[in-house]
Amino acid sequence: MPIPNAFEAANAAFYQAFARADFDAMRRLWAAKLPVSCLHPGATPLLSRIDILDSWRQIFLHGHPSEIAFVPRQMSLVGGIGIACGLEVIGGGQIACTNLFAEEDGTWRIIHHQGGPVIPADMRQPARPDAAPVTRH
Repeated sequence: MPIPNAFEAANAAFYQAFARADFDAMRRLWAAKLPVSCLHPGATPLLSRIDILDSWRQIFLHGHPSEIAFVPRQMSLVGGIGIACGLEVIGGGQIACTNLFAEEDGTWRIIHHQGGPVIPADMRQPARPDAAPVTRH
């Protein structure tokens, strides 16, 4: 199934709003009627639009990152949900991220954002051939 251009454009708009610390643009991107959630790195889950927008307002009070880019690893559709999974490259660091989008009133809106640290390869434990896969949550 082809990925709708509007979904990719909504994800790009999310990072443009982030890069510019543009609260009004960020506010317009988040769904108003659908359930939403947001997990900033190291923070507790935010489960309401009011709390999520307040978190972005607080982040933007500190200005904006010198650079931020989304490097997609997978863009896919599952039912009516657009999934953007990749890396946020901020300055010299990386954050693994997933953004979920759904159509609300005919427009792709973000319904979930999650970012978390990427453990550098030299700090990861090597996989043992006899070990079962480990899932960390």
